[in-house]
Amino acid sequence: MITPSGLAWLRVAGIALMILAVVEVDAIETPRDRPLRLPNDTYPLHYQLHISSNIHTGTLLFSGNATIDVLIRRSTNEIVLHAKNLTDIQITVHRLATSDAGLETFVLVDDLTHTFYEQAAFLIIHPQDDHQAFGEGQRYRLEILYTAIMRNRAMGLYYMDYHDEKTNSTVYVAATQSEPTYARLIFPCYDEPGFKSNFSITLTHGSTHSAISNMPVKKLISHGDLTTTHFHATPPMSTYLVAFVISNFESISETYRGVTQSVYSSPTTKEKGQSALKNAVRTVAAMEDYFGVSYPLEKLDHVALKKNYGAAMENWGLITFKEANLLQQDSDDVHKRVKDKITQNHEIAHQWFGNLVSPEWWTYAWMNEGFATYFGYVITDLLYPEEKVMDMFVADEADRAYSYNSFFDVRPMTSYVEKEKDIMAAFDIITYKRAACVIKMFHHAFRQKLFVKAISHFLEK
Repeated sequence: MITPSGLAWLRVAGIALMILAVVEVDAIETPRDRPLRLPNDTYPLHYQLHISSNIHTGTLLFSGNATIDVLIRRSTNEIVLHAKNLTDIQITVHRLATSDAGLETFVLVDDLTHTFYEQAAFLIIHPQDDHQAFGEGQRYRLEILYTAIMRNRAMGLYYMDYHDEKTNSTVYVAATQSEPTYARLIFPCYDEPGFKSNFSITLTHGSTHSAISNMPVKKLISHGDLTTTHFHATPPMSTYLVAFVISNFESISETYRGVTQSVYSSPTTKEKGQSALKNAVRTVAAMEDYFGVSYPLEKLDHVALKKNYGAAMENWGLITFKEANLLQQDSDDVHKRVKDKITQNHEIAHQWFGNLVSPEWWTYAWMNEGFATYFGYVITDLLYPEEKVMDMFVADEADRAYSYNSFFDVRPMTSYVEKEKDIMAAFDIITYKRAACVIKMFHHAFRQKLFVKAISHFLEK
């Protein structure tokens, strides 16, 4: 059993596993320098992702099977995708072939190997001999088996522990953080926002726990102490929005206009989510009416976690929050009460700005965060006019945005980034606050009717 108390041993074991993985491939990196962006020669059509975890026992090691259908856009001698800190990698590749009778079958391609390019976290599948193996227009199915270890920090697939007062025991929970470049820590993938695809996610977990993901549950299969939860396929979406939680959490729910919204939290805090649930139901309806674009999924979950990357994360259909930002909307502190609603509504706005319409690259992160920030305030102001929310926008967003003039940090809202650390740094005051102020200026300049019409057109297109 791998437990949090054994992390020192775990690090040693992890290093050993990585060394073994290196021995199994021809080289740890390719000999030539490469761009840090994925080539556009191939494109993912569909992912079937199966993660198996025993987090209910405190085991941090998990295994995965990522089966990816790939289209060859341009003839190439390699298929390049992202994978980081994944070990025991085994890859099987099949080519889609059509028989004389018109039947489609997958034919094994057995002359391939794989190498790593660590600078860009690339997993490169290529022939053992250097020749053009993948022809334009062909389709391939990659089946990639691997193992990895959950993290303590909110990056990739990570764990938390809770104290169960009833049994005086520790309960372990797993959750994901994929934005901006952490999906590659969970499974091999095309981990750039422009590579949108459908995801069919399956999770095998302890029967004492349940699993939720971006989409509703399709079926449950019980086998002894374990349960396998299958989810419906997602619409096309970016890898940074892939999410799931494995936990013993309980939920409260409400359905309105065909959308079921739920607030998940640890059993002892279940009823503290009532205000957040009420706000979420009102906000989704208000945004549908405001933009004239319906929320496209059947459900939207809001999960209160002990640990989260930032205050909240807008995964499509499954928003994760730090507990304090979701479960305290009845606080006596008026400013916190309203700010928590704004935070929740910011993430709900992302269901349109970022999830439905996504950036091709992180150069345009401000179009995600600026719109979500601004409309988080606008919709909250519409729902709670007595709180004078737009006055809070001036104090909490505009004042900081206009006073942020560091000589070293100032940059255009649209600015190119490439390295992982630079992508992370792009999520700053300029991307959130200054972008929101610029959008507010456009709103003022074009007036309500024309501005909203343009936004609706942007979302529909």
